[in-house]
Amino acid sequence: MNGKTEPQNMTVASQSIEEFKECLYHMQETRKLLTMQLLATGKITSAEIQILKRTLEEMQDERTTDFYIRHIHSRGATFAINIRDEILGLKKDFLFLENFASECESEESFTNRLKLCDLPGLLSNNQIDIRLMNGFAEEVAKCKEFLMDLITIESDGIKPLFITDWDGTMKDYCSQYATNLQPAYSAIVMGVFARNFTRAFAVLTAGPLRHPGILDLTSLPIDGPVMFSGSWGREWWLGGRRVVHDDGIPEEGSVAIGQLYEQLEEILHEGEFVQFALVGSGVQKKVDRLTLGVQTVFGQVPKELSAKYIDAVKERIHRVDPNSQYLILENCSPLEIEVCVHSSGAIWNKGDGVAALVEFNKDSLKLGKVCVAGDTTSDLPMLQKAAQENPTQVRALFVNVNKEIQSTINKIVGDSSRTCFISCPDVAHAAFAQIIIELTQNS
Repeated sequence: MNGKTEPQNMTVASQSIEEFKECLYHMQETRKLLTMQLLATGKITSAEIQILKRTLEEMQDERTTDFYIRHIHSRGATFAINIRDEILGLKKDFLFLENFASECESEESFTNRLKLCDLPGLLSNNQIDIRLMNGFAEEVAKCKEFLMDLITIESDGIKPLFITDWDGTMKDYCSQYATNLQPAYSAIVMGVFARNFTRAFAVLTAGPLRHPGILDLTSLPIDGPVMFSGSWGREWWLGGRRVVHDDGIPEEGSVAIGQLYEQLEEILHEGEFVQFALVGSGVQKKVDRLTLGVQTVFGQVPKELSAKYIDAVKERIHRVDPNSQYLILENCSPLEIEVCVHSSGAIWNKGDGVAALVEFNKDSLKLGKVCVAGDTTSDLPMLQKAAQENPTQVRALFVNVNKEIQSTINKIVGDSSRTCFISCPDVAHAAFAQIIIELTQNS
């Protein structure tokens, strides 16, 4: 970092929200292109990754403190955001891609290039938590053993199905959902693992598909080896199109949630509330609800401003739905609120999203091995659905969960040898890399 703990050199112009997002989104497009190129050809050049270096340098300039706090502005308001995840992701990505590009000059095969880059070692050396750094190799070995068992094909000849949550499971959490960008190293090993060792690899996330959503934030090709969903699996990107499951959602409710989204876009352009576009969840438009960030994990938003923003949201809800017929406001946590559509029938969960995917793909959870990956109790319905359909072949890979949740998972699976608990997403990425190196030859 820059060796300074307070904002320095006030003559340097602070960055606007628009400039901050544009800088990162432009870089993310390059990540996507690099991932597509590597998945297709196995090669990149050093010149192609220089934008990552320039972006990392910009994110670490004098406008960012040693504690990853960056001051940005919009429409007269200046506020602080924590960009630790953005910086650490860029740092690991540039180191990996720089090494990979160098190996492309002499090594013929993708596997040898990946091996010489030593992604597991790089990820171990760049963990924030020293405790995780010390135990990283041991966790990777455990995860690799679990995954090797998963992909070992039985006499039926059927590859496994891999269904995973995103934030906290395959991607570290980020203070700003709008810039929660997947590094290329993660996308590359996920893509190769999915293509070579699974019959389907699906991401099922609570966030939306777009604006921004998982399709904007991932570095993977959206029509590639990994499938994506949003809104707890109510919306999928399948076969090059958006497939929506709006069971139980009245048309009037869908119209009301769309109108409210437009209303909130207006207040986010007012100077007083402009920072909430980047606070936590930001404004996420899902199939049956809006999720709104009202506080960061570091508590950087003044409580009075957060309360005032919530009041403004309530006022806009009343404008759209004055008789409270279609929309309901829920306080989910100190960090976010949700405006939901009144729905009929059972409440949709991620287990329903899994069922929707399997039906669309004309697949079955009863076939072969099924692995469910997650990091919170909201992911348990996916595991329960798979266990109901395939009790002897279901497996669970969960990240950073407490002992109580581990116990619940072991009970659902019914066999602790078919569960694996790891501390962070990078453990899974390192294990993917080791398996690719060990089992993929002459490629």
